[in-house]
Amino acid sequence: MAALLEPPLLRRLEALAVLVRRAVKGQMGGERRSVSRGRSPEFADFRNYTPGDDYRLIDWNAYARLDRFVLRLFVAEEELPLSLFVDLSGSMDWGRPNKAAVARRLAGAIAYVALASLDRVRLTVFAEGPTSGGAPYRGRHAAQELFARIQSFPAGGPTDYSRLVSPITRQRPGMTVVITDGLGTSPVEPAIRALHHARQEGAVLQLLAPQEISLEWTGDARLKDAETGVEREFTATPATQAAYRTALARRTDEIERAAGRHGLRFARLTSDQPIEDMVQSTLRQVGLLG
Repeated sequence: MAALLEPPLLRRLEALAVLVRRAVKGQMGGERRSVSRGRSPEFADFRNYTPGDDYRLIDWNAYARLDRFVLRLFVAEEELPLSLFVDLSGSMDWGRPNKAAVARRLAGAIAYVALASLDRVRLTVFAEGPTSGGAPYRGRHAAQELFARIQSFPAGGPTDYSRLVSPITRQRPGMTVVITDGLGTSPVEPAIRALHHARQEGAVLQLLAPQEISLEWTGDARLKDAETGVEREFTATPATQAAYRTALARRTDEIERAAGRHGLRFARLTSDQPIEDMVQSTLRQVGLLG
């Protein structure tokens, strides 16, 4: 099996981090600001000493001024819980380059950025229903296991975004990234709304093939739905091509507006973009990585 991501790219990814807009509450030590108080170089607040507190946190200068014991509290640094939901439905298994293959690489790149910062990464792939990628991953040493796991899932089947609601709502507050083409027959908004209710920061990344954006053929054709298998006669004329582009733009706008209403980042990507360009340019522009 070919490597999901090349070592030179992985080294460059280590200079990035997943960006959050608010403090996070993790379970283990990490490299980002937490909502709890702990030990780090950054001062947070004072409070009065109570029996049982760590006497090493007493501020002796404050004691000399106030004649009472007070503690210096510092910002704790904890891990960020990051969840990746990767669409591997039938519509993703299409295009040049193949959207599912690119989605795996993009998810791997985002995961590696988080793992290099000691964040905890949970992987879920979905089509008709969600499939867990196993226990959470943490640390650079877990990257190859995550890469192998995401490559092991086949692509195919219809998309049902409504079935993502349950696994999303069970998550602790953190960061969630959804990678999908948004082209299933069901609307994406239930999953986006669930992210908001679960107090998830996050992003919806719409991944399309260049052939879906610019139609490459004319004349008569028999089209087959990649997810349902339904076939339909189609004639590519200027009018039908314009109608197709309008429908695609409408679907993209619906996803972007839904993400915006619920405070999520949005980016539209194409499968012919190099992964490093997606990460270093687009995802940094929308504030997901930095």
